[in-house]
Amino acid sequence: MTTIQEYAFKRGFKKDANQRVVEALRACFGVDINERDDEYRLSYGALKTMTIRVADTLLVDTEPSTSVPEAVMIDTNARFRCFLEKATGYTAKQRAKKAQQAVKKQ
Repeated sequence: MTTIQEYAFKRGFKKDANQRVVEALRACFGVDINERDDEYRLSYGALKTMTIRVADTLLVDTEPSTSVPEAVMIDTNARFRCFLEKATGYTAKQRAKKAQQAVKKQ
């Protein structure tokens, strides 16, 4: 089962977003990134696959690996949050606030 999440870019972060995404993936995960047609795919720790696309927002499709030790899951989560912050410009707290605002608008 995959999960697609959508994340807004902070003002000024949309410019050069593709380059920023690649740099953030390399900095936070340190693994090979499969790039094709503005889509970035990798596998790391508790993520069987993670596919990233840049549109008006950052689209992240993840497929978790459930059979990993807790320490690997914690490490993967920390790296994922690191990636999101570098790619979008928003901290975890700011992303949560944005998500709450989006729900209120519906």
